Amino acid sequence: MRVRSMGLGVVALIVGVCAAALLAACGGGSGGATIKATEADSAKTLTAKVGDGVSVTLKENPTTGYEWSMIAGPGLTAVSDEFIGPSSSPSPMMGAGGVHTWVYKVDQAGTLTLTGVYARSWESESKSAADFSLTVDATE
Repeated sequence: MRVRSMGLGVVALIVGVCAAALLAACGGGSGGATIKATEADSAKTLTAKVGDGVSVTLKENPTTGYEWSMIAGPGLTAVSDEFIGPSSSPSPMMGAGGVHTWVYKVDQAGTLTLTGVYARSWESESKSAADFSLTVDATE
């Protein structure tokens, strides 16, 4: 029994350390706010603090070949990148798009930039269907 309880203690310790590391990597341990942006915020400047998150949600329809290519400048670190397609209830429409959400963590103070191009990978960027840009004025 003693060996088994020690084994469970080690497992609990490892799980605790992993959970703390995951929270820190996602900004969950910093208590920072999450600022949300959409297409309507393109070309705008948002204010954030170091440790905050910036969530950007844009419409996307990869069935047409168009996808967003996002570029985060120095001071912004990607935390997550998720595409959510159309609902399957009652039945999804063929060719229907969804939304793509990226979350970035603000790592440093200053004027930070996030840009995106909505284009087909096989076409030149000059043929993009849309552009997105966001400036983050980050403070300590």
